[in-house]
Amino acid sequence: MRENEQIKGLFERVCYDNSIQAYNELYIALCTRLIHFSASIVSSFHLAEEIVSDVFLSLWQKRNDLSHVQNPVVYLYVSTKNLSLNTLRQQKRHQHHSLDTLNTDMLAIAPDAENGMVSAEVSQKIERAIRSLPARCQLIFRLIKQDRLSYREVAELLNISTKTVDAQLTIAVKKISQAIRFDLSDETAQTYLRLDS
Repeated sequence: MRENEQIKGLFERVCYDNSIQAYNELYIALCTRLIHFSASIVSSFHLAEEIVSDVFLSLWQKRNDLSHVQNPVVYLYVSTKNLSLNTLRQQKRHQHHSLDTLNTDMLAIAPDAENGMVSAEVSQKIERAIRSLPARCQLIFRLIKQDRLSYREVAELLNISTKTVDAQLTIAVKKISQAIRFDLSDETAQTYLRLDS
């Protein structure tokens, strides 16, 4: 969780030192992840970019009042989730929106070949397997595997228990393992799918 420590340090520099450099570094570190997360809710990358910009603008405006925030990553994800859902409600006043109606195509960040661990072909199979998961299961897997949030952070963000997170991840890993079982050795598959709680 070294990255989260760096993010916390940047967040503290924004709040305590009013550091614009730390603010810019924080934005660069998290914007892609937050944009994909927001886009999965609002089904628009353009709108998601605006939402994430608004989240960071709000962070800058409230920076002197945020020194109490213990986990900046979760704070920014929750802020993004709330603003995304509020934006949808404003656009479609009579429709109810929740994280159960995600546009999972927007969640996908181009699968990397994890330092050469898997080929592009296997990476595509993994992505297809991930996309076949139910929306919430897919979101949980991506938040932990791609965005590197902890089980506890995902549970807090989605208002669910860590046991639910664990159960959903077990389903995801099982399905993905089955999809790639002939392409990778068991050891490589386990390394690729390793999830730290």
